Order: sequence, then structure tokens, then C-alpha cells
Amino acid sequence: MIRILFEDDEIIVIDKPAGLAAQPGQGLRDNVIAALERQLGYRAFPVHRLDRETAGCMMLAKDAKAANKWSNRIASREITKRYQAWVTGVPSKPKGTIEDALEGKRGAQAACTIWTLRETWLFPLQGPPSNNPVDTIGKEHVRNEIMLANQYPAHVQVDAAEANFLTLSLLELELSTGRMHQIRRHLAGIYLPVLGDDKYGNFLLNKALRKKGIRHLMLWAYELVLPWPSLKPPNMPILAAEPPHFISLREILEREGRILDKRYTEQSDEKTI
Repeated sequence: MIRILFEDDEIIVIDKPAGLAAQPGQGLRDNVIAALERQLGYRAFPVHRLDRETAGCMMLAKDAKAANKWSNRIASREITKRYQAWVTGVPSKPKGTIEDALEGKRGAQAACTIWTLRETWLFPLQGPPSNNPVDTIGKEHVRNEIMLANQYPAHVQVDAAEANFLTLSLLELELSTGRMHQIRRHLAGIYLPVLGDDKYGNFLLNKALRKKGIRHLMLWAYELVLPWPSLKPPNMPILAAEPPHFISLREILEREGRILDKRYTEQSDEKTI
């Protein structure tokens, strides 16, 4: 059953699980629209969409008129959409804005992603040495990719044993536009690819990370802020539950890694719906 985070006469906000497509498509066994129709007894209309492997807040409308209304509110930036993403590497500053245009069906379109660094970890990626020459070449490739991606914070001491460890960072992101795969494309464009991204990410690293148990796209639509008077108080954020693969990654990092920097402030439960 899909968890309902908020509902009124016009819209519902759900906590979409990773792996479930947002809408019907060729070759898909199930999707959010069909699953909600079975659950609620009526067909909902997507107001915005999430990638199949992205978990978190997704808004749908109860009729086509409401869907058009709320789609326009998203386009006019009345609704705030916030995400978290685990990426490979460390940004060179604590926050920034990416405004690179993205190609779409209508040509180049303006796109804006605002990001803030929350955490940075060292993570031991390399396993025991292999006697297989092919494996050795592959590991050397991965090691080179890690060395290119790693940019340790200036105040952090990294000893020789950790010199080839992977750096992973948790970013908070806010979208000012809603282009297809915007976060994934923008982060890949500044050499901070989302972990587990099989389209724009670092494929060699993804393959190595799968052996550590990190197998999913590490992108989470964790918050929506709606300008809706029925919320008490108005503009209160609607928060999705942390998905299982995010919880699993943190457990792996706490067990095997070392935190380098932490700027994250926990959300108060009193502010959630």
C-alpha cells in the first residue's frame, strides 16, 4: 500500500517507493497511477513526476482540472520541492547554484538547481587484491576515477591508508525548474554524480559500490512545501519517510566509513505532516 502524506478535495501527496514508475509505460508491470486506483478506487492525475528509482513526495490531483491548476503552481514556483542525494566526490564550497541549460524535446531549456552540502564521508571502496589481471585493470580504473573525484576539505587530515578511499557527500537540493532528470544531469555536469545513477553516473564506481551493498539510485524527494490554507499553519512542509536504501547506506557508512564533515540539522517531527 502506498503511504498517503496529505490529502484534500483537490490533491493527494504520496510517499512514492523507489522502483515504482510514476505512470504507465511500455514494458512496465505496475505504476503509481494503477496502484493508487486499486487502493483508492479512482484514477488520480500526476501533477509532477519522479523517476522510477526516485523515492519520496509525489503530488497527484483528483481530476484533470486540479492537475492543470497545481501543475501551473509548480511552474510558477509557488511550491517548493526539496531532495537529498548521495554523490561521489566533495563540492569545493558548501553551497551553490547550477544554472546550465538542459537539452529537451524543445531544444535547450533553462534549468536551475540549488544545492547545499550536508555531510562528507570517507568510504573504503577497494577490496582484497585480485590474482585476475582483468580484475586488477578494472580496479585500477576505479582507483583513478576515485582520485579524480576526491577533493578533501582543507581542514581534514587523511592518512596514507585512506588516500585512495572514496569520498561520498550528502547534498540537499531545491529545484527552481522541473526538467527531465534535472538533478541527475546537473550533478553529473559538475562531476558529482548521484550514486547508483545508471544513465548519467560513474558506471565503474557504481559497479564497485554494488559489491558493497549500494545498489539503488541515491536520490530522495524528501519534502514538498505547499501554499495551501488547509495546512495548519500554512506552508508547513510535508516530509516523506527516509527510504530503506538511504537508511542502509548510512548504516554501511557508520560501520565501514569515517565522517569528514557534517552540517546536517535534523528536522523536528513537529513540523511534519
